[in-house]
Amino acid sequence: MANSAPMNAPERDIKPTVASPNDISSKQSTSTIDSEHHQQNAGSDITDVQEETQKPVRPADCKFGWIPTLAVMVNYMFIFGASNSYGVFSTYYLNVKFPGTPATTLAWIGTLITALMLGFNIITGALSDKLGYRLVAYTGTILCTAAYILASFSEKVWQLILTQGVLFGIGASFLFAPSISIPAQWFQKHRGLATGVAVSGSSLGGLWCTAATQAIIDSLGYKWALRILGILTFAVTGIMNLLYFRRVPARPRKTLFEFTAAKRLVFWLMSLETFAMYTGYWALTFYIGTTARHLGGSIQDGSNLLLVLNAGSAVGRVLAGVIADRFGNINTLFISLILTVVIEMPLWMTAHSMAPLYALCALYGLISPTFISINPVIVANQFDPEVLASVMGMANLFSGIGVLAGNLSQGAIFDKYDKREQFTNTIIFSGVFILFAGLVTLAMRIHVIRHHDRGNGHTTIFNLKQHLLQKV
Repeated sequence: MANSAPMNAPERDIKPTVASPNDISSKQSTSTIDSEHHQQNAGSDITDVQEETQKPVRPADCKFGWIPTLAVMVNYMFIFGASNSYGVFSTYYLNVKFPGTPATTLAWIGTLITALMLGFNIITGALSDKLGYRLVAYTGTILCTAAYILASFSEKVWQLILTQGVLFGIGASFLFAPSISIPAQWFQKHRGLATGVAVSGSSLGGLWCTAATQAIIDSLGYKWALRILGILTFAVTGIMNLLYFRRVPARPRKTLFEFTAAKRLVFWLMSLETFAMYTGYWALTFYIGTTARHLGGSIQDGSNLLLVLNAGSAVGRVLAGVIADRFGNINTLFISLILTVVIEMPLWMTAHSMAPLYALCALYGLISPTFISINPVIVANQFDPEVLASVMGMANLFSGIGVLAGNLSQGAIFDKYDKREQFTNTIIFSGVFILFAGLVTLAMRIHVIRHHDRGNGHTTIFNLKQHLLQKV
């Protein structure tokens, strides 16, 4: 519609007048030339727009947006379900299958799942914007399925590292890249809620995947658990990928990466926050089952604790989105990170029975994963929607590095300093990095507010009371 004005403009400018035949002929000739000129320009404009948009763009916050959002939620069950339920495999590998293998070595499997899923996102995110969501997602489906099947035939730790760790992590990154930007792209007013609903699928996946994996291991063994998960991943994500629609077409570009994002301080602050958070976040997931065993519990007790953790997380991620829409996404993120430290360290350190562990898992699951829901919203609010997958991919590179550094460090600390008999040093390591993530988030909050005030001509003098009351 925007291009109709240039085509119609000459018609509105022509007014009927009484003139000689020569004048009429001259005016008709001039009008024809002008009309053709405008039509050519308009046609060129239309062609440019069509090449730029490629397909119609639906309005934000329309009901249709819930279709791809719910498809993302289902896919998240399988993308993050593997990492959120890995505690079941970790407990089995550590205590049954490979009891003499150092925890640091076994930690490579679960670590690489998440580290490569996030770190490799710098490539898969750019490919999603350049090649299309569905092609990238289907590549992930095939790789994840192959990883599960190959892992089921593995007998050595290094084989599981390459299959269940490396191959699945890369495959999950291909699924994750288009998924992470879809909800924020389709919604504006309820962006936090939509993103929270979508990422709640990761907790729901951890919930049923944990229970199903434990049940299959108990009845059929860990190999069949891997094979059944592979079959389910192939069938379900293969269907959900069909519903991956973009609202805003990708911006044509010559380079693969969105380097302009790296020029902004908010990008680096968010990247540092995610690095620090992922460095400390997975300690509880990986070691809560072993903690239960040390307190006299069974492998099933460890599985039950993971169920509680994931159930709390499913509620918390949706709730975080609702709260963020009401009170500001960065505000909500900062408060949740601080509360995570307040809950994790005392409850885990002082636990002498199963009851505190269940309370810890419920509260940690409810509060800690807020950053997973809110970081995509921050990117959507701070950057253009056409490049969401690319910018999130670049930021997630630091998340993957955090997972790699954090999980391997935790395994070394548990082996060397906690002597596999306690968890004090592991807990301190986790808590310190989560606290640091909270402080970085506070710095990001101050930067965003001051940048906004400066852009609107407001004073740049920092006023603590004014800034604390602002919603961001």
